[in-house]
Amino acid sequence: MVVHRPPDSRLLTNLIAHEKEYTKHFVSLFPLSHAALASLSAYSAASPSENPYSSNSGSPAQVLGAIVDVLAGADDALQRYLHAVEKWREQLVSLKELEDDVGSILRDREILVTRVIKLSKAQKSGRDSRSSFIMHPGGSSASFSSLPSTANSITIGSASSKLAHAQAELQACESHLADKERELAVRRISVVREGLGARCRALIDCGWVWGEMGKQGLRVLQSLSGSLSESHPGITFPRAHSPSPPRSPGYQRLDPSSANALQLPISYASDLSSLTPSQSASQ
Repeated sequence: MVVHRPPDSRLLTNLIAHEKEYTKHFVSLFPLSHAALASLSAYSAASPSENPYSSNSGSPAQVLGAIVDVLAGADDALQRYLHAVEKWREQLVSLKELEDDVGSILRDREILVTRVIKLSKAQKSGRDSRSSFIMHPGGSSASFSSLPSTANSITIGSASSKLAHAQAELQACESHLADKERELAVRRISVVREGLGARCRALIDCGWVWGEMGKQGLRVLQSLSGSLSESHPGITFPRAHSPSPPRSPGYQRLDPSSANALQLPISYASDLSSLTPSQSASQ
């Protein structure tokens, strides 16, 4: 026997509401970021166009303009991650709609079950009254006519027809409900696997692009520090490098040549390594 449990959509509704709130605040960051980048761009335009220490090095205006492009590229990557979060929320909404459909079918099923029970009781009551009339016709032959028997037969036949129709409707509802419940189970797994999978992949891509943008920005800034070192031999600057990951318990540095090394998206590396700062911002 199949036990039908109505889906409790309150937890899913709560998740959708908080994901919506999260994306709303996420979206509000980008106008502020664009305003900050516009201010930095205006500041770079008013900066000196020549380097007072070396004519062969980048000027403050050029370096600041390149940094604006780097930061804009980081924002673009973050927007792609936001798009994946919004797609995940849309999939949750579609799952909620399917849960609501199953809930509606369950309510229809309860109505049909109640109707079948009432009709079966009415049919049983009609048969009992007819049997009582046949067994006790009232003592006179005149009162025992075919009219009451015919009326009872018509009533019982009508009740039987209604009961058969209600049973057929209930059977069709049960079949439809089973199909919808299977569809809901499959959809739930698909949403979790595909929706969160796409979000995790976007997170990986966003982190990788941010790392590349950061390294590109440091290379641009090195042009300023290099020119100062040439003009002032006593001044030294630390070598720019990417931060190492924190050593948590059980941390083990991976050998890039080993089979267990983390495989980064090679296609991004080949694309971004040849881009200029202005090109990375446009993409």
